[in-house]
Amino acid sequence: MTFAVPLTIIGLGGVATHPLVFLPLLVLAGVFLVVMDYLAEEQRQVAAAPQKRHYPAPKRRQYAAPQKRHYQSRASHAPPAPTPKSSRPESAAEARARAEAAEAESQAAEAEAQAAEARARAEAAEAEALAAQAEALAAEAEALAAEARARAEAAEAEALAAEPDALAAEARARAEAAEAQARSAEARAKARVRAEAAEAEALAAEARARADAAEAEALAAEARARADAAEAQVQAAEARARAEAAERQAQAAEARARAQAAEAQARAAETRARSRARTEATQAEALAAEARTQAEADEAEALAAEARTQAAAAEAQAQAAEARARVIWLRLEAEASTKQAKQGD
Repeated sequence: MTFAVPLTIIGLGGVATHPLVFLPLLVLAGVFLVVMDYLAEEQRQVAAAPQKRHYPAPKRRQYAAPQKRHYQSRASHAPPAPTPKSSRPESAAEARARAEAAEAESQAAEAEAQAAEARARAEAAEAEALAAQAEALAAEAEALAAEARARAEAAEAEALAAEPDALAAEARARAEAAEAQARSAEARAKARVRAEAAEAEALAAEARARADAAEAEALAAEARARADAAEAQVQAAEARARAEAAERQAQAAEARARAQAAEAQARAAETRARSRARTEATQAEALAAEARTQAEADEAEALAAEARTQAAAAEAQAQAAEARARVIWLRLEAEASTKQAKQGD
């Protein structure tokens, strides 16, 4: 992708000067750059895929081997238990846990093998699809080059028929140069397509080899899982025998625990009843205090309303007195004006 900008500039300049020759080449170059980017991305994904596939297997083997050695060391070097109540239930639970772990490990190994095989098949199919796409692009490039040559020949014929000999010679020279460029571009495209096809075949072969290795690893993991499952079955049979003896002791202990639990429940019920009574009394006191507070607030609000009413009545009386005074003044003024009118007559 580092040559994308200069190639684009050259292609645009060529399209501006000779559109019939450079337009197919520009389209082909764009398609080629897109395909190369896609192939580079696929190579990065394929290079990163083996690390993801091969890391979990050593962890699984390292986990399974120490677990077996740990169990053997505990079975051979464990001191005798002081009481049968504590050792037998623990051994039964441990055997069941190991059996479940072995089964889960075998299922995980099988699933991982199937996933690796599916990924390998998908990579092989994708490589084949890329090879087919590269062949299709090569065919398209050849078709575009042939079309460009045909257009150049047609342009040359038109130039020969319409222009003088000098212009015709120049047109022929340009057509020959364009044809040479088209041939060189076609040769480069074919070489690149062949290289991409060879690379796709190499990727497919590598994917098949990885699939074979993954299948072999899956078979080995399945064999190890079967061995672990057989050992777990033997341990489970021994654990069942121990668990039957421990179950009777567990039933007696369960009966004692139930009696103790019933007694504890009775005590807890009594405690809850006392706490409920205390809570209800506290709530009643809080409600009474709230009622007293509300009554005091209502009384204060009533007093304030009465004071506001008295103030409004006083204001109304003052306004009425003022209105009476105005009426008297207006009446006196009217009488005075009447007297003046009579005196004037």
